[in-house]
Amino acid sequence: MNLDVDVKKLAQDVSVGCAILCVLEIALVLLLSAVKLVTFNPLIIASSIGGTVVIVFCFWWMAKSLQKALDDATNGGKNIRVGVAAGYNLRLLAQGVWIVIDIFVPQLIYGEFIPLITICGLLPLLFPRIAIVSLQATGRLKKNNKTSNEQGGEG
Repeated sequence: MNLDVDVKKLAQDVSVGCAILCVLEIALVLLLSAVKLVTFNPLIIASSIGGTVVIVFCFWWMAKSLQKALDDATNGGKNIRVGVAAGYNLRLLAQGVWIVIDIFVPQLIYGEFIPLITICGLLPLLFPRIAIVSLQATGRLKKNNKTSNEQGGEG
């Protein structure tokens, strides 16, 4: 299945935005550790990259689900809402698994809870929304003015 140009462009733009935000997050932690405000730990970088990879994967998965739902609806199949919602719980589960890994793996490695590692791994879960808002603010993505009941979607 090939993604439509618009869906593919959105997924690519959001992926690039997430990558930029990941680099900014790591740079901020390095800066804070350079001025001795936080203690640097290499697992912080791994956690940030891991969270970004998980959320970008889930975003592409959502784009493919959306494309499949649109294709099915065009061919007289199930409605778009049902098609998009089908993989929602699995994507949420994937994010939940990442959250558990992000919280407990550092504890297994170091024997204690290190909040900065967890924060740096969970923050990327917000990156797609931040990237979309940034795309809208720069005019690269048109904001939809419909109410949430008219938009459909996953939730």
